[in-house]
Amino acid sequence: MRSVLDQQADAPRVSVLLRTKDRPGFLAEALDSLRRQTFTDFETVLVNDGGPIPAGLLESAPGRAIRVLAPPPPGGRTRTLNTGLAAARGTYVTYLDDDDLYLPGHLATLVRFLDGSGEYRAAYTSVRQLEQVLGDDGRYRDGREITVYGRPFDAARLLYKNDIPLIGLAHHRALVEEVGTFDETFDQFEDWDFLIRLSARTRFHHLPSVTAVYRLRNDVSNITAAQPWHSGDAQMARRRLFEKHAGRRSASTEMALVDSLETDLYTLRDAAAASRAEAEVLRQGLREARAEADTLRQGLAEARARIEADQAALASAAAREAELRSSSADSARLTEESATREQALAVQNAHLRSEVETLNARLEQIYRSRAWRLFTPWWKLKGFLTR
Repeated sequence: MRSVLDQQADAPRVSVLLRTKDRPGFLAEALDSLRRQTFTDFETVLVNDGGPIPAGLLESAPGRAIRVLAPPPPGGRTRTLNTGLAAARGTYVTYLDDDDLYLPGHLATLVRFLDGSGEYRAAYTSVRQLEQVLGDDGRYRDGREITVYGRPFDAARLLYKNDIPLIGLAHHRALVEEVGTFDETFDQFEDWDFLIRLSARTRFHHLPSVTAVYRLRNDVSNITAAQPWHSGDAQMARRRLFEKHAGRRSASTEMALVDSLETDLYTLRDAAAASRAEAEVLRQGLREARAEADTLRQGLAEARARIEADQAALASAAAREAELRSSSADSARLTEESATREQALAVQNAHLRSEVETLNARLEQIYRSRAWRLFTPWWKLKGFLTR
């Protein structure tokens, strides 16, 4: 690993390590997210762990340059990262997997902080985790937001739980010379192990802006989904990690962990209370909307009844006029009176129809209200269950 002093004079400020493996569709999206960065003084070190890369994907290099490398056999997730680290030339290093995305201000946010800080040599932003749903057409589409990783840095908690996605991190490249590269004996939690070692050399700073998207597919094709937290492989990897860093844990770190968990509990309790209060406001809104809807329905029924009565009266008058016209000599006068009545009834019916349209529009507005949409299905289900 070259030192900072040995780097080339024209080296970029940032090296983005992008690892990929046989997923050209996702890779195209990741590269596009790099092309949209507002900060452009970076190189892309693309490390391909398997599969062809279509030539068209690399025609327009993001940032200053793109270099394509392959890890030495047998490859693997962790060796891919180390291959990229060995080739990095930037002052700072960031990380991106082919199935994740940077938002346009990601690099600018991290570089601005690290350039201005003489105390911190590592920083990370908040990361949004989204579920990707596989559709019938074979394409993935973004679904619900699962969570946002945005916890302030806590070195003691990091020894027990990792809340910092690697794609949110940037650090001085020189730190790698101090802590070493990624541990290739880990094929899972290699990022967690690396973060623990980094945190022993420098404080991290959390930047609260959400600047990256971590996508979790619903067909178990991410390693996070394929080897979930309580799976045998994940538990074995976590046990090995705990054993490796056992010397860093102490009574103080355990106390800090308990305090952190207690804070989480209080935060969740307060959030639940706030949610209950909001739900009650929505229920009250729904009750008021239901009452107004009942009044509007009654008004609609009355308006329709008046329209039907007017139409019946008009039909009766027409029949009477026909009868009189057949027996009366003054048919012109009767025709004029009939036209006058029909015109008056038409005006009245137009007013009634306008009233009906207004009432219907207000009902539609009620049906589209947040309270109606949230609670009406629940009330229908409750009514069904209590039959």
